[in-house]
Amino acid sequence: MKYRELAPYLRKKYGGRTQRIPISHFTTCPNRDGIVSVGGCTFCDKTGSGFANKFRNMDVRTQLLEGIKHAKVRYHATRFIAYFQSFTNTYAPLSELEELYNSAIVDGVVALDISTRPDAFPCEVAELLKKISTKRKIDVFVEFGLESINEHTLVSVNRGHSVAEFIDAIFCAKRYGFETIAHVILDFPSDTIHDEIACAKLLSAVGVNGVKMHALYIVPNTPIARDYLKGTFKPYNLDEYVRRAVVFLSHLDPKIVIHRLISAPPKDAIWSVNVSASEAKQRIEKELERVGKVQGSDFNYLNGASWRKKFASV
Repeated sequence: MKYRELAPYLRKKYGGRTQRIPISHFTTCPNRDGIVSVGGCTFCDKTGSGFANKFRNMDVRTQLLEGIKHAKVRYHATRFIAYFQSFTNTYAPLSELEELYNSAIVDGVVALDISTRPDAFPCEVAELLKKISTKRKIDVFVEFGLESINEHTLVSVNRGHSVAEFIDAIFCAKRYGFETIAHVILDFPSDTIHDEIACAKLLSAVGVNGVKMHALYIVPNTPIARDYLKGTFKPYNLDEYVRRAVVFLSHLDPKIVIHRLISAPPKDAIWSVNVSASEAKQRIEKELERVGKVQGSDFNYLNGASWRKKFASV
């Protein structure tokens, strides 16, 4: 096994094919409404990354039920995760969040998966999720967008938070026993290969449970699209993404589950590395084999690594 894949992990955990069901509800975030900034991240599309959810214009319960029906036919799934995907899914009063989360728990749902920003995950929301988890006997996954470990990149893409907020949110979620998943974009032109190594090391050190790897794509009517069309922003190609993905994986704790190797762009993207998930999987696995690496090959830097190299066997 070259890396720890998601499907076998979920199958073992829940005893059958388990499928995320995407849910769209919110339409903003603190980086859009002026609390942190306006305009959002320079790369974010108008759906807040919910473009793939074909049921997104329905109410939450209907989205979930229609998604389950689809997943049973297409994937033969028997277990389901209610995945609050688009925008910031903890950015509302507690009473609204409680009603919302509970509305997504139906027969067959084994977990809530809440995607959010690290600066929008206070202890009050963690307490609410823990209460629901205990009462309804379901698991909780929380997904946080880190995107880059490079603070200059975070500023340049108007991310609106730093690495510190991400670490704080991860530690909060872990205190409540939630599974934590980090989102990272591995091919920002302002990030070096050393940033990707540092990112893998940070995620390993803070003990995230899972990672979603993304390739940058460019959609119309975003600040990054305007720069791209003017020729002032030049993205990397597929070969560079694969190179970075391999280095990232080799430095990542082998216990961390890889939820995604690459992101799928919306149909209206004006630029992307332009490969399917299966093609990306083949390319990354082939490169791992070529360089003789697997996930965790270079995971030898924690727990006093230099001391251990010299004295552990003495």
